[in-house]
Amino acid sequence: MVNPKVLCGLGWCRAGLSVLLMVVITGWVLDIAATYLGRYYYNEQFLALAAGLAVAIVLLEGNTMVRPVWFVALNTGFTLVVLSLFVYVAVRFPALQLEVASAPLNAVVMGFFMLIGVMEAVRRKTGWFLPCLVVFLVGFAFVGPHLPAVYQTRPVSFSRIMVYLSLDTNALLSQILAIAAIVVAPFIVFGYLLNNFGGSAVFSDLAAKAVGRYKGGPAKVSVVGSGAFGMVSGSAVANVVAVGSVTIPTMVRAGYSRHVAGSIEAVASTGGQLIPPIMGASAFLMAELLQIPYRTVALAAIVPSLLFYLALLLSVDFEARRLNIQGDPNLKLDLDDDTIDEVNKRHRWRYLLPAGVLIYFLFWRNMSPEIAGIYSTASLLIVHFIWPWQGLWQRIQMAAFGLVRAMGPISDIIVLAGAAGLVIGILNLTGVAFAITIQMLAISGGVLAILLLLTAILSIILGLGMPTVGVYVLLATLAAPALIQLGVVPVAAHLYVLYFGMLSMITPPIAIASFAAASVANTSPWRTAFASLKVGAGIYLIPVAFVLQPELLMLGSGGDLLLAAARCALAIALLSAAAVGHVVRPLVWQARIGVGLLALPNVLSFGSSVPDTLLWLIAAMGTAMMVWLCWPDRRESVKVGAMEQQ
Repeated sequence: MVNPKVLCGLGWCRAGLSVLLMVVITGWVLDIAATYLGRYYYNEQFLALAAGLAVAIVLLEGNTMVRPVWFVALNTGFTLVVLSLFVYVAVRFPALQLEVASAPLNAVVMGFFMLIGVMEAVRRKTGWFLPCLVVFLVGFAFVGPHLPAVYQTRPVSFSRIMVYLSLDTNALLSQILAIAAIVVAPFIVFGYLLNNFGGSAVFSDLAAKAVGRYKGGPAKVSVVGSGAFGMVSGSAVANVVAVGSVTIPTMVRAGYSRHVAGSIEAVASTGGQLIPPIMGASAFLMAELLQIPYRTVALAAIVPSLLFYLALLLSVDFEARRLNIQGDPNLKLDLDDDTIDEVNKRHRWRYLLPAGVLIYFLFWRNMSPEIAGIYSTASLLIVHFIWPWQGLWQRIQMAAFGLVRAMGPISDIIVLAGAAGLVIGILNLTGVAFAITIQMLAISGGVLAILLLLTAILSIILGLGMPTVGVYVLLATLAAPALIQLGVVPVAAHLYVLYFGMLSMITPPIAIASFAAASVANTSPWRTAFASLKVGAGIYLIPVAFVLQPELLMLGSGGDLLLAAARCALAIALLSAAAVGHVVRPLVWQARIGVGLLALPNVLSFGSSVPDTLLWLIAAMGTAMMVWLCWPDRRESVKVGAMEQQ
């Protein structure tokens, strides 16, 4: 085995690269080189340097595990080679742009090793899917020109592919990588530090005071707390670990089974990627791809995100009534953290102020997201340092280590964005993206309902075990254009693929948010994933509703918005009742089917192929059904159906 001193030295090297990455990103966002040094660089030079540092940080992480000497030596040498190539590109990019047009051998070899480094880093973080997809598409580039005309792609040489993917601004060094390294990075630091300082406990504590006294109080605290923390963290798995470690044991003690408690936390944490102001990395990519302000994307997501959590709260309430789990007005969560002193715990509500600063800069001052993220992180650090004064040195150490560790998730998102750029690059180079769009339109026969179903299935399949941002980038290229060609509003089309890509995190067979929650709850991942389907049943209607009724995205009048939101809320209430099988009283299976069928037509827009009169009638019937289901049954001896056992 490797000498511990050697491993420690390599660990310090990784920490040094993390500090350098933080300095490079901060300096580029604040434009320090041009403003204070009078030096100007290409955007691609910054991207090459940031990508190289991120790849090196991810690769060196492998040395921190128990490894044989040969692996550490080989891994370290490979990391140095890859980092050196990226640094060379960063320094020589202006000259390289003139040389690579002819695809010389040295550029091909350099590009090959750069791509291998990126794909190996992605493999270690997300598994084999993305690297295998890149290899498959590169191989398909040589097969495609020999296929029948309808499937045929443009012929491309191997040398051209290597140079294009590694050095072109439409591949590895693309706008996708720029958004990850420039726009998303400050928000990852903000969310990471907020969680590290105990900010997640603030949201859980506020949620406990707000909803803890109602039926199923602990589960509702999980929903509200995870949603609130998700507004500023933007990461499903981070939410599960941060908030779930507190809320899942509380739900289990209240009477929920472990897998149901885990499923509630998984669904609640996943929805955080849809809630403004941060919404996760995919929302920033969406704003750039659609060439619209991020503020527009955030406003469009408000109503769908509220409907998401309404659906989850209804399911949680119905489940609590089925299990007769009462609330607790004095509910206290186990928020203690041994790394935080007592003085800091008493004042941790101060971390709400930086969240307010973030919202102010993003929406009132309308600043660019990256500058708003930097300022909000600065305000978080200021609040952390100066209030209260006691334990200042401990908090300085906590902040310093937190900033360095935050470069870990930033490196992850940068290498993932780089791999996504490779996929988009090879799709565009060969023309496969256009061919897939044409084929999806042909398979659907121009019928929007069929295309929506195909896109949802494709989103969930591509999302198996892959982060939402990777799924979104692929689908924004492959599926969203087909939806737009059938008349779907561009924002709705992109939100649709983002939404279902996000739902892949709780949908079997590989539901990474549900699996993370199962790990926290110490229960079966499969049972947790299928329980997530049941708890989140009504949520799957929301993306269909805002595609068919774009008023939900604030694209119409206020009256149209209220009517569409009311009908969608009715639909998810009915479907949630059917999935749980209980509201105030249990439902027999025949009633569950009927209630579920009443839900579906409420996502259709007025003026569609279904007559408006019939849609109004169904809405009235659904409303009457929900009123009857919610009406208390005082005759305890009369049962509508047998209660299902969990």
